[in-house]
Amino acid sequence: MSLKVKFTLWMTAGLMLILFFSFTFVYYMFIRVTTNGEIELLKEKTRALLQRDLPHHPEYWTDNSQLDEFLIPQEMLRYITPDSKVLYQIYTDVSLLRYHATYVNKETDTVETASDGIYIFVRVPVFDQGHQVATLEIGRSLKKLGEYSNTLISILLLTSVGALLIALIGGYQYTKFIFRPLLHLIGTMQNIENSGAFRRIELSENRPNDELYRLGATFNRMMDRLEETFEKQEQFLADASHELRTPLTIIDSYASLLRRWALSDDKLREEALDAIQSEATQLKLLTQQLLSLTSMERESCEQAVPFDLLHLARQTASSLRVSSGRSIEVHLPPNMEELQITGHPAKIKQLLVILVDNALKYSKQAVEIRIEQENAESVKLLFIDQGIGIAEKDLPHLFDRFYRADKARNRKQGGVGLGLAIAMNIVQQHKGTIKLQSQLGRGTTVIVTLPITCV
Repeated sequence: MSLKVKFTLWMTAGLMLILFFSFTFVYYMFIRVTTNGEIELLKEKTRALLQRDLPHHPEYWTDNSQLDEFLIPQEMLRYITPDSKVLYQIYTDVSLLRYHATYVNKETDTVETASDGIYIFVRVPVFDQGHQVATLEIGRSLKKLGEYSNTLISILLLTSVGALLIALIGGYQYTKFIFRPLLHLIGTMQNIENSGAFRRIELSENRPNDELYRLGATFNRMMDRLEETFEKQEQFLADASHELRTPLTIIDSYASLLRRWALSDDKLREEALDAIQSEATQLKLLTQQLLSLTSMERESCEQAVPFDLLHLARQTASSLRVSSGRSIEVHLPPNMEELQITGHPAKIKQLLVILVDNALKYSKQAVEIRIEQENAESVKLLFIDQGIGIAEKDLPHLFDRFYRADKARNRKQGGVGLGLAIAMNIVQQHKGTIKLQSQLGRGTTVIVTLPITCV
């Protein structure tokens, strides 16, 4: 059973349930209000009869003309003694006589329901000189009310059947209209499954911004991201294949050269071994960085720990000074001994190494690291060099994997085009931002902003 049919049936069932309770309430109130009105009329009549001093005027019962003004069709009057016997009675509907006489000492009213209609009775005590001597009972048959109630039931049933048909037909048509975008979405997804192509749902500009419209818009955005990711993945595989093919080709060529000629030529053998070692190192670096990118995409801030950023920056700069033999200046906030932030210390250290190493490669002068605390929620790190700089056209692409600017990145300097991509991933993992400012011949500044707390 389709969701459209289920929705129609559930909507119809809900409507019928509401109608059932509503019509039951209407029928109950109709009967109750009508019978209560009739009972109040009988009570008024008993009060009028009691004012005629019934105990001292038995002739009222023998001469019916005395009570004709009180007796109407389908009604009965009874005068009941304390032993529950009927002393006098007059009536216009014999069906009222089947109900037993009841002696009461206070005013009461009852409603009796039978197959041929509804009967109401009002009983009041009759007093003579302060003592109760009898009970006056007035009964009335509400056969017409029964007929009216049957008519009301017929009307309610016909209304229910009509509402059911309208709910089924109208609900089905409405659900067809409601589920049309879903059917379109299903068709689009099936086309994607069959063709393998990325497709979008056509959304009308005049369509209201409801949940189904937002569903279609979300689906289209998801397709955009999937297509972008797929294209980046294809480009990544192509670039990785290219980067792997070059050192492997060189290694294969020198290995063949060694096999054929270099065994008897010391100089040629030394050259071949150096080239093989250099390309193997390049392959190792490329593999490590690819694995680093893959592992970082699975990490999050859930494993973050607090650490001192100032101490980590000083320690990293000191290690790089020793390994590179270059000048690396660290400028920290004044009068601040430590700066506690939450994150992955190893990843932040890797970020510092990548950005300082890039600055050292493309600058002959000192490299500067500045740490500034903007506010209580974030900290800014600036990596400044006075090197060759980067062309403006290359700036938007520097964080792409395997991208190298013509003048700033090349294999002779040891880069594989993944350093800044890894740096970007580390910063994004810590919910921060990274951007570059550079001009050719005037150096480069990398600005990293990190939150104090990685959440």
